[in-house]
Amino acid sequence: MEEYKRISAVTLNDTETTLYIDSKGAILKTILMCNTTSSEVDVTLSLDSVIFIFKIASKETVIVDKTILTNVVKAKGSGVNIHISGIQL
Repeated sequence: MEEYKRISAVTLNDTETTLYIDSKGAILKTILMCNTTSSEVDVTLSLDSVIFIFKIASKETVIVDKTILTNVVKAKGSGVNIHISGIQL
């Protein structure tokens, strides 16, 4: 059986950051995003160059609990903690 691993765990900023890149890819299982700031933040999450935008209110946590196959994960969103778990292929 394959083991779940932490794919990434960082605090985002206003510059797009590569959180994961691997030609074999990964199966993402859970993405947690917590806005630690005192105002709403737009988080841009890019999965294999497909862009998703989340508006996260102050002190709110968003949970994406879907299975996603990807080779590249990038994100930006000032002051947002992001934690991604999954299975590396």
